[in-house]
Amino acid sequence: MNLKKLIKIWLLIASRVAQVQIMTGWGGLAFLFGKIVRFLFFFVFIFSVLSRSGPLIGYSREQVIMFFLIFNLIDISTQALFRGVYQFRRLVVEGDYDFDLLRPLPSFFRPIFGWTDVLDIITLIPLIIYLCLFVARNNLLTSFGFVLIFILLFFNSLVLGFSLHLFVCAVCVLTTEIDHLVWVYRDLTSMARFPTDIYFKWVQYLLTFTIPVIILFTVPAKALLGLLSWPWVILALVISGLFLWGSLRFWRFALSKYSSASS
Repeated sequence: MNLKKLIKIWLLIASRVAQVQIMTGWGGLAFLFGKIVRFLFFFVFIFSVLSRSGPLIGYSREQVIMFFLIFNLIDISTQALFRGVYQFRRLVVEGDYDFDLLRPLPSFFRPIFGWTDVLDIITLIPLIIYLCLFVARNNLLTSFGFVLIFILLFFNSLVLGFSLHLFVCAVCVLTTEIDHLVWVYRDLTSMARFPTDIYFKWVQYLLTFTIPVIILFTVPAKALLGLLSWPWVILALVISGLFLWGSLRFWRFALSKYSSASS
């Protein structure tokens, strides 16, 4: 099945999810309002702390806020696209995933893309608008080339995010456990709300090569700020490629051990 058909199927699934979320009415609006308020409170917290403490390990207040904004942009994007992971355990335990394996779709399509969070996508709109205004107001962008590199690394982060979520799904196939891994992933990624240079060197190495939080969030933010060297761009692409290759192989191995509900 070609990419165009997969996109059409994804859009169809996303539209049905949107209908479900719209039918919740005030519940969906309250959830959306809560996400926005949570973001604003954390933003005010960062702004207040930096206003009193001054620069953070050489980064100005505006640059630290940029790290926070880029973190939320990438984090919300991956959560919106790959929210199906949160529904996957139920499919495996109840046996519904057996039917997905019979369909002419990639085996990972339903586990990863089976639920697109439209509410998260809505929150991206004001975030992107504010990010652009913040960059322009504070003169943080010195070259259009940095924007192109950032866009490249942003999509690289989506590929890496896909790989990590696929790895979690593979573990779920083998063990039927997924919630704990997802929350470990969420806790680790939250470490990138601030510039990861604040951590010890061994922690930075861990967050680069083992659980690549730095590649996910810090590298794109530094690229947009013009603080990233070309070796880091190449390293980010190589690490994402390796994680994609490894997660696909692990997924195929997990499927070879999968026992359907009827077996």
